Amino acid sequence: MQKMMNLNEIKETIQESPLVLLLVKAGNCGVCESVQFKMSELLKSYSRVKGIYVFKEDAPEITAEYVVFSAPTLLLFVEGEEMYRVSRFVRFDELEHILQLYEEELGI
Repeated sequence: MQKMMNLNEIKETIQESPLVLLLVKAGNCGVCESVQFKMSELLKSYSRVKGIYVFKEDAPEITAEYVVFSAPTLLLFVEGEEMYRVSRFVRFDELEHILQLYEEELGI
């Protein structure tokens, strides 16, 4: 997973990659760390999904741009469009199923 430091970096990555999974996290958030670890492990099986994360403190404008009210929040972008969102309680079985569907749909 790649750390992002500002909104422009995030937008550029979303436009350049067909599948992007963005984690918005907060400092001193144990749940955020756990979600990031599980997300990193999951993405080992999905090499075509670009995993990125940002601390909302590093890029406060991200909360307004993507309407993020709590951390952790996971956003899946498919060809630049947000297609899936989950906050706080992440069901990784559901996320894995969704990643499979989009990989198949895009043929990647």
